[in-house]
Amino acid sequence: MRIVLMAAICVALPLAQAQEKINVLSYNVQFLPGIAASHNKRPNPEYRAKRIAEEVSKFDIVGLQETFEPSHRSAIKEGVKAAWNGTLNFVESPLPKEFVANGGCLLMTKLPIIASDAVVYKHFSKPAEYGFRADGFAAKGAIWARIARSEAAMDDYIDVFVTHLEARADDMRPFQYKELAEFIKTKSDPTRPMLLLGDLNTRGSVEDRKDSASQYSVMMTDFNAAREGGITDTWVALMGDKLGGTTEQESAEVGKRIDYVLLGNPKAPAFQLKPTAIQVLGYQDPQVTALSDHSAVSAEFDWPTTK
Repeated sequence: MRIVLMAAICVALPLAQAQEKINVLSYNVQFLPGIAASHNKRPNPEYRAKRIAEEVSKFDIVGLQETFEPSHRSAIKEGVKAAWNGTLNFVESPLPKEFVANGGCLLMTKLPIIASDAVVYKHFSKPAEYGFRADGFAAKGAIWARIARSEAAMDDYIDVFVTHLEARADDMRPFQYKELAEFIKTKSDPTRPMLLLGDLNTRGSVEDRKDSASQYSVMMTDFNAAREGGITDTWVALMGDKLGGTTEQESAEVGKRIDYVLLGNPKAPAFQLKPTAIQVLGYQDPQVTALSDHSAVSAEFDWPTTK
């Protein structure tokens, strides 16, 4: 099922402002909806939403997952909008009538959004098999935004995708890899760079990367087929064999690496994004241990002008 979205755009950026670098963030913030909120691993959601807004507003493009609870999603958006002096351009997951919650993905940026869309995955864990915490209660999928450099350079853009893949049923995930790859192929401009931000629930350890039968290898094979120039794992490109775990907030050297910033560049001589830095951010906080049960992944890219 594919659903067309209109990006909500507030106050425009000044025409003189042009991005030569961009910093992006992917972060699973765990705001479960309704009665499921009792399973949030961090307390005080109102405080967490306020603090998360403060932290993520330091980035140009933000991809969040698990913003299922509407009130906390709204609080994050309002906090970011205030931090960005009234500017908030965003796309969020749709909520088809057959689902209890939307897909939880939220993309926010200071930069102009010139097109957007979403897809809801057709393959997911069913409540009948997985009970209360089945992914099938939420309309999980992917969102996409075409983001321009500035109001003065609307023809200079990149494509950004945000997703959250299956958490319960391992056998459903390979189907979603193909669904996401098709969405990327359909929506991204092969002559422009693209970014994929998200909790892919797919382990990216050294061992997984070396195993051609691992879900990581299957995933990257499917993603690479979606774009002529391929899609690369930015963490591996810059950090090599360092672990980069995102499921334990005290250190990136423990836990599992399941949260990603992936980069798809067109073939030369088309202009490309150049990754210059990437890190795992635990966002520990004495009031709530950490702002989420996931760490965030931030990355910085050089964005050369096309003219």
